[in-house]
Formats: sequence, C-alpha cells, structure tokens
Amino acid sequence: MSDIPEFPDRFNMASYFVDSNIEAGRGSKVAIHYEGARLTYQQVFENVNRAGNGLKALGLQPEQRVLTVLHDRPEFVDFWFGAIKVGGVATQINPLLPTEDFAYYLNYTKAPIAAVDEEALPSFLPALKEARYLKHVIVVGKASADAPAGIKLHAWNEWLAGQSDKLDPADTSKDDPSVWLFTSGTTGHSKGAVHFHFHFPYNTEVYAKRFIGMRESDITVSGPRLFFGYATGTNVMFPFAVGATTVLFPDRPTPARLFELVQKHKCTVLTNVPTLINKMLAEEARPDLSSLRFMWSAGEALPKDLHEKWDAAFGVPIIDGIGSAESFHIYISNRPDDVRPGSLGKLVPGYTAKLTDDDGNAVQQGDVGTLWVGGDSAALYYHNAYAKSKEHLRGGWIVSGDKFRQDADGYWFYEGRGDDLIKSGGIYVSPLEVENCLMQHEAVKECCVIGKKDEAGLEKPFAIVVLNEGVEASDATSDRLIAHAKQKLVRYKAPHGVAFSDKPLPRNDRDKIDRKALRKEYA
Repeated sequence: MSDIPEFPDRFNMASYFVDSNIEAGRGSKVAIHYEGARLTYQQVFENVNRAGNGLKALGLQPEQRVLTVLHDRPEFVDFWFGAIKVGGVATQINPLLPTEDFAYYLNYTKAPIAAVDEEALPSFLPALKEARYLKHVIVVGKASADAPAGIKLHAWNEWLAGQSDKLDPADTSKDDPSVWLFTSGTTGHSKGAVHFHFHFPYNTEVYAKRFIGMRESDITVSGPRLFFGYATGTNVMFPFAVGATTVLFPDRPTPARLFELVQKHKCTVLTNVPTLINKMLAEEARPDLSSLRFMWSAGEALPKDLHEKWDAAFGVPIIDGIGSAESFHIYISNRPDDVRPGSLGKLVPGYTAKLTDDDGNAVQQGDVGTLWVGGDSAALYYHNAYAKSKEHLRGGWIVSGDKFRQDADGYWFYEGRGDDLIKSGGIYVSPLEVENCLMQHEAVKECCVIGKKDEAGLEKPFAIVVLNEGVEASDATSDRLIAHAKQKLVRYKAPHGVAFSDKPLPRNDRDKIDRKALRKEYA
C-alpha cells in the first residue's frame, strides 16, 4: 500500500520513542506517574542517557544483549531504552520466574549485563552459578548480597551516579537488531524472536497512531506487566510515541489496584487480558471508569459472553485484538468506533493476511484455516532455533499455526491453535467455542477444553472445570454442564466428559491457561 511508513537507513528506535519528545517541545510534560512521583519527558530522556552511558562504561558492545528483570517502574524504561540507544539489544523477562528459568535466559541470551529488582534476587542469585556470560548485575534496591567470582553487583543509584545525561544515539541501521521478544513457551523453553530498530515504530505508526488513534492527551495504565511485549507496547511505546502519559506500578495488578489507579489518574486507556477482566467483573464494587475511552484486550481469547458482561457493567469499549511476539504487536483488531463482540475485528492496514488449509491452499470465505500474516514488523528469525524459524517465519510471513475464519464483512474470528483443535468424528472442534459456551453456565468459574480419547480410542472434547463457590462437584453437575453444551452447540461439540478441579487452572508466564499441562494431566 502507498502509505506504508518508511524509515531512514540510519535509525535508532530509542530516538523515535524518547528523544522525539524533547525535539517536539514536550520536555516539561509528565511522561510517567509512579507511586506518587511525576517524571517529565526531560527527566526520562536524561535517565535513559545516563543508563546508556552506564552500560557503555560497563563495556556493552553493539548488538550485545542485556537482560531486563524488573517490575513495572521507571528504571525498566531507562534501562531498556538506554540499551537500545547505545546499540545494544534489549530483552525482558518476568522477574517472578524460578531459578531454573533465570539460568536458562541468562545463558540463552548470553547477556553480559542484567538489571534486576531486589525482590527477584532470592531466585535470581542462585542462577548465577550457572551463568557463563554474565559479568554485571545492576540491582534496583540494595545490592548487598554476594555474587560468584567474576560477576559484580551494582546498586542502581550508585551505578548511575556521575554518568552524563548527554548521549548521542548509536549510529544504528533500521535493520540492526534492537529487541528480542520471547515466545510464550507453551512447548518447551521460550525462544527470542529477533526484531530490528524499525519494527516497533512501524507497528506504532500503522496500529497505535492510525488505526486506534492514540492521543497526546491519553493517560495509560496496564494490568499485564511490562516484560510482556503487549504491555511494553501499549503502556510505554504507544504513549511515548504521541507524547502521552503512562502510569506504572510495581505490585500485583489486582482489580482493586487497577480501579484505584484509573480513578486517581483519570486514565483514558486501560490494557487488560480476559482473565483479569473476569476478576474485575467478580468484584462487588462498580467504580466510576468513565474517564476510560477504551480498554485493550489481548493475550488470550475474549469470550463474547464476558465482553457483553463488561459492556453491561461499565460501558467502556473493549478493543479486542491479536498480535504475537513474532509481529511485535497487534495486526488484527477492533477499533474504538468499530467493535464487534466475539470477533477480533479487522486487519490493520499495513498488514496482509491469508488463510490456508493443511496443504497450503486458500480456504473458502467463512471456513477455518491457518493464518499467515505479513507486515514490516515481522521478526526475521528465532535466535538459535533454525527449525522453528523455518516453520513459522517464512520470508516476511508469520505462520504461527493459529486457526481463524473470516466472515463476509471482513471480521476475523479466532478458533484456536492448530494443535489445540479437536478432531471429533472427522470434524474440527474449536475448544474456545466450547469453553465460551460452558462459561455462560452459572456454575462455571473457569474451564479448559482438550481432546481426550474415549473407550474406543476416538478423540472427543473433554472439559476441565473450576466451579463457582457453593457448587457441588458431582455427576449431576457434570450432566448439567454437558446438557447445557448440547443445547447451545451442535451436539458433537459438547464435552463427552467433565473433570472438576479444586484449584485454579495452571497458567504460563503470560497468564494464559497452560493447555499442555492440562493435556498431560488429563488426556
């Protein structure tokens, strides 16, 4: 298309997101609200520069990775953009991971420098025994613990003390690597999708600015944490790109905390996920959220019933969409003035998409197929994963294995991952459709549907259900749920069996239900 954004060959994405606000005269504007503090764009600019100079002083070389292990706080922004500005490659992971996962990421990224929250040290420090490449750990908080020989711990404030607040961006190409975003890791260890300096600005231009209409007057806040690329985009990059304001907080994103922050700061944009939306609806309180002009939902499928319950309770439009680590951000989405509950909306201009069958042929309108997405934010490869790169990243196309259909009006509907679909009686059944149906029953708190072989060895839908408080887990309850599904769906899609779990369903670090773990336990 003719209006695809173009970027100069010499380009640094930190300058695009941070320095541009100083050039635009927004230095005195509040960029970040954090725990009572108000940080201006001038302060953020200077702190990013100090962090970049601090990384250079520790010997960071162009294209070396740094590992960000921080909660949602200004230091995340400073360290992350500082690394990119001096030509390094930023990576970020959940600071609540266990020791074995920290050890994996340290050696997989080969990062010589990591920034870590003091709160994460009890799990992070034991991983240093296996870290072959790490040289420096910068601790946000007290750095009084001991580290193995050859690794030095620095306290954040002491590390930055004396660093200059002046820094020219590295002379990077738009095609130089700048960020790795990790896959969700549902089938083994996560891999880093390698992105270049222009990828994130590209999506910001076509999606955040043009399609969604982010404004300089917006005030954003997020339930998903910044280590998740979805939130890094909506709650840092997108607001920074238009000179808006973001609200950061380091603690757990409970419904009460989000309600409090939206009301306190009069937030206009809330980033959310369906699991957290459901928890917010379960709260008795119905606070005034009228300052919100829309709420994002992504990360997992949003049931139509849940969407409608939110509309009835709060009336804030939900912008449901789908993106991926491979694309950086969302490429199919609803928009504030065009919301269709149950669908993911329409293709974002600047991206292309097609649906194919198992043989690679185009499917008919309305039929389910494998989604291929193309656009100039597509990762080129997964680091150290040649076979995975060949399978999913094909010359500018992202082929994730996700199954979709598109209706005659151009709206897209997610049917599940290819390996999640259940072939029952020779016909594919979407577990999401069955789950959405079960979630409408008053007895169900949460559920997951998987394929399980029956006595004849044939795969049939099988539901794992967490019941609402006061509902008895019994054969009678199971029969009621199956009967409900048969009434609402074609009969072959209804579960052939139900198992009740007395604890919440397992989730991965992106807060998605871990189907792999449930298949292992129940199938």
